[in-house]
Amino acid sequence: MVEPLISARNIKKHFKVGEGILKAVDGISFDIYPGETFGLVGESGCGKSTAGRTIIRLYEPTDGELIFNGRNIYELSHREMQEVRKDFQMIFQDPYASLNPRMTVEEIIAEPLDIHRAYKSHKDRRNRVIELLELVGLNEEHANRFPHEFSGGQRQRIGIARALALNPKFIVCDEPISALDVSIQAQVVNLLKELQDKFGLTYLFIAHDLSMVRYISDRVGVMYLGHMMELAQSEELYENPLHPYTKALLSAIPIPDPEIQRSRKRIMLEGDVPSPINPKPGCRFVERCPHAREKCRQETPVFEEKRPGHFVACHYV
Repeated sequence: MVEPLISARNIKKHFKVGEGILKAVDGISFDIYPGETFGLVGESGCGKSTAGRTIIRLYEPTDGELIFNGRNIYELSHREMQEVRKDFQMIFQDPYASLNPRMTVEEIIAEPLDIHRAYKSHKDRRNRVIELLELVGLNEEHANRFPHEFSGGQRQRIGIARALALNPKFIVCDEPISALDVSIQAQVVNLLKELQDKFGLTYLFIAHDLSMVRYISDRVGVMYLGHMMELAQSEELYENPLHPYTKALLSAIPIPDPEIQRSRKRIMLEGDVPSPINPKPGCRFVERCPHAREKCRQETPVFEEKRPGHFVACHYV
């Protein structure tokens, strides 16, 4: 068996909000294997982005462990963490907000190299920046321009080049295509796949576009209100969803065949997503679940393997 590159164990991230505690991520566990793309999906506000940022320790966790190369990175000091940071990078959701408008493209991409003192001479540094630009489909003449001179898709390519600067092993892609035009989305996703094949990268791909997640991911986890509801191989999850929430999500994906689309039954969920502040015990999905019973209100279902490699948190699967 291949050892996981990343093992998340019972990760929690809570925020104090007024009189209550906002449980953005409340005890999720999963493994990500070398060279794999692990998709994380769920509707807005379910805790996906917070989970990604907590995993690479941009947010300090409330509880849990993250095992990377046999070490729990949540126990490392600031100095030890500085070394590990080379292996962790992030591609942010908004290419307009994640690039400093006062820096040139060369300065933006070279910033990780400067922080980690990766190059001794200015010439080597410049050559590395040009190499990275060419990797993502840009060229040398773009190096001296500023972010406002680029389109959204080009800006996201600059963000990808910056993430690759230190040859990381693991990249968190936090909805990297949601702010882009549909025609550009496929280009950026195909670029990410090419780079993964070339450098053996491992991705956590966070998104709410379910068809895109199916295309890029090897395995997919479904989150709802801070909890992991279901996790399986990509095709298995889309063909045989077991959790009522996953079934409802997948029923919303349009199919480009009028005959099949007309014959499908859309699962409509009643009500709104409850507040993640001071959530009640029991299943997080209970207020909207068409199959909820009394046990669901009393006991939080255990996230367990119901079929080989297929994990679900539901009392009545």
